[in-house]
Amino acid sequence: MRILGMVLLGLLAWSARAEAACSGSGQTWACTAGTTLAQVASAVNSASDGATITFAAGSYSWSGSTANFAMNKGVTLICASAGSCNVAVAGTVLGMNGTCSGVSTKVYRISGFVFTGGNQSAIWFNAFNAGPCTLHNIRIDHNTFTGQAQGTRILAFGDNSNDSYFYGVIDHNTVTNSGSVLLAEFYSGSGATAPAGTRGTASNMFFEDNTIAITTMTNAGAGCIDSTGSPSIVWRYNSTTNCLLTSHGVTHGGGIVNFEIYGNAFVVNGGAQAAWQNCERCFHHQGSGETLFFDNRFTAINGKSSNAMAMTHYRSAPPATAGYGANLGHCNGTSSGDGNRPGQLGYPCKRQPGRDVNGVLQPMYVWGNRWTDTGGMIVMAVENPWGTSNPSVFDHIVANRDYYNAVSASAQTSPTSPFNGTTGMGFGTLANRPATCTTGSSADAGRGGVGYWATNEGRLYRCSATNTWSVHYTPFAYPHPLQSGSGQPLPPAPTAPTSLKILS
Repeated sequence: MRILGMVLLGLLAWSARAEAACSGSGQTWACTAGTTLAQVASAVNSASDGATITFAAGSYSWSGSTANFAMNKGVTLICASAGSCNVAVAGTVLGMNGTCSGVSTKVYRISGFVFTGGNQSAIWFNAFNAGPCTLHNIRIDHNTFTGQAQGTRILAFGDNSNDSYFYGVIDHNTVTNSGSVLLAEFYSGSGATAPAGTRGTASNMFFEDNTIAITTMTNAGAGCIDSTGSPSIVWRYNSTTNCLLTSHGVTHGGGIVNFEIYGNAFVVNGGAQAAWQNCERCFHHQGSGETLFFDNRFTAINGKSSNAMAMTHYRSAPPATAGYGANLGHCNGTSSGDGNRPGQLGYPCKRQPGRDVNGVLQPMYVWGNRWTDTGGMIVMAVENPWGTSNPSVFDHIVANRDYYNAVSASAQTSPTSPFNGTTGMGFGTLANRPATCTTGSSADAGRGGVGYWATNEGRLYRCSATNTWSVHYTPFAYPHPLQSGSGQPLPPAPTAPTSLKILS
């Protein structure tokens, strides 16, 4: 009887393993609970362009080689019931791991899974030896990530050998962890081929409607996301607890190209490191490209840092001081890649904050950011962490030239109050926009100027010439079109907005 029982148990175990598989054809595939990563990879390889692979509720254990998506075939991997597919992860399991090459407008979607564990990028799109790539339609949505090792980057885009660019939407995901982890990190080579003019277009990676809850900030200044590359990022309507929004500058893979941050809730509470409980550097940008930061809410458990939003610039300090390669050059008037205007200590610096990748002035505008308990205004602070001078960061990032802070936490009550069009920026109805306005310097004719956010239109105006207002920015459609579930890819070209949240 004992032998017979053991045989029956063996047969049952063999039967369970045999049944765990993916089956289907063309664009319709299904995977049973327990399907291995190798079986997933086989289904991805066998499916036709635009296929949906649906996973049954249950448990999965994925490790080994990545189930790589193909450049010429879009694919959706989706749990039959969001949150019921529990995947234990080891290593990079999904994406394009060294196989991303060229340009694709195919839709790649990963949706509805609970990913547990792991100590590196579970989902990674990169080129490595395949050469640079650009993907226009990635969607990662309605997933839960939990139990990752401290310091883990969950999603990764790019590599240090290529200038690759990734666009799409990361939406409705939840990250819960006892210690610090990153939802995403971006990498690139030098960023030499980074595109200009991505502000307000589809050519960004959109993070929207995500929730990140870290119990204890275990790494000093740990970020929810970070970048040592040249991405374009829109971070909107997300809620984060005990992690910072960070990016590196031009000395790291060329520096971020475009950063739009709006409608988010930033919270640090008793679980955060003591040094960060006042929301110090809740947003920390280490310097490059275009930036817009508006209508965010900040909650701190212990005090209120004047540097809750902080900006700096590496190349304002010498390489040995700021810790970057001498080949990038100190922006002090001696580096050929900089503007080197007479008497301005190298200004404008290559890829500095408030300039696009071609060196064209694109000032940073900051408004409507408040503390949740008092409603007090938070402005962009500029830091000189190295204490250098002649030049310093303050020589290269100057108020009312490179950035414009709102003059008040209050909306306009008339065309002259609280913002009168002279310095800074304001917000309110279009009818209360000042009739007169101050533009930028003659050296950047038509590019600078004070700003005004029209709350009833959802558009930012800039003073492009004396007493002349021009539309500077309109947020891209919310929700992102890929959220419609239509599976229709977005074109590489800018797409006009179809719906907006009116803020402020």
